Amino acid sequence: MPDSTPLAVCFGEGMVALVAASTGPLEQSRTFDRSLAGAEWNTAIALASAGIRTAVVSRVGDDGFGRFLTAELRAHGVDDSAVEVDDDAPTGLYVKELSARPDGAVDGTMHYYRAGSAAARLSPQTLSAAPASALLAEAALVHTSGITPALSPSALAAQDALFSAARPDRLLSFDLNWRPALWRGREDEGRAVVTDFARRADIVFCTRPDAEAVFGTSDPQELRALFPQPRYLLVTDPGGAVAFDGAEKAESDALDAPVVETIGAGDAFAAGFLAGVLTGLSLTGSLSRGHRIATRALLSTRDHVD
Repeated sequence: MPDSTPLAVCFGEGMVALVAASTGPLEQSRTFDRSLAGAEWNTAIALASAGIRTAVVSRVGDDGFGRFLTAELRAHGVDDSAVEVDDDAPTGLYVKELSARPDGAVDGTMHYYRAGSAAARLSPQTLSAAPASALLAEAALVHTSGITPALSPSALAAQDALFSAARPDRLLSFDLNWRPALWRGREDEGRAVVTDFARRADIVFCTRPDAEAVFGTSDPQELRALFPQPRYLLVTDPGGAVAFDGAEKAESDALDAPVVETIGAGDAFAAGFLAGVLTGLSLTGSLSRGHRIATRALLSTRDHVD
């Protein structure tokens, strides 16, 4: 892509997903398909597929899984130059257990193995390293989520540093991505942390269930009253989305599309909307682009679009 196009930088954890090749309990699953996972990494791949120049800032282990992840980024046209390699900590992974649904689709249940991972060692030093610093200086948009600050105190410090370095010519995008398991025993702290990042962002994405769990309401108008600071606020559910651009409001239904599994569709939707914003589409146009890309994530048990 030409260097004149806007640069989007996604900051967060990448993981390897081992997805059971067939439905059923893990103890009966003999074969697994390997793929890339991680909310911000999924969004980065979808942004690149939408024609946006995209890079990832993160950390992986000095292991085969880490090398697989960075190779996948490059294969999808995403800049991996600011993905640090940790000599000591491993690349995180999760195993996805599949269960059949009556409608022919499948539900995925994730089992995480990420404690002590290289991504948990994200820190402000990650951002100040030369490759990341150069990308962030050029970025028109930086995207991250509520998962990153839950990984470790150093990852929280890194995200805080990123938001504290806000510039008027760079959009900060934040996907709530509430993961109560990551905040177990400190849920109130987690709610306070992600609420703070939402107030400091320019673009905020949240699902209705996550909004209800964190903010106590899933009503879009009430959420807009609670969060007047972000220019864009998007509230989503499987049926569609409500979006705000300042005082402007738009609603749209999800596209009618085949569904294999829904995990990753929210990341793809965010990417489509962000691509619309970066290329000057209207609020309605950006919503439409989000829905179009989201449908591509519904077509497989992988978390990212092809």
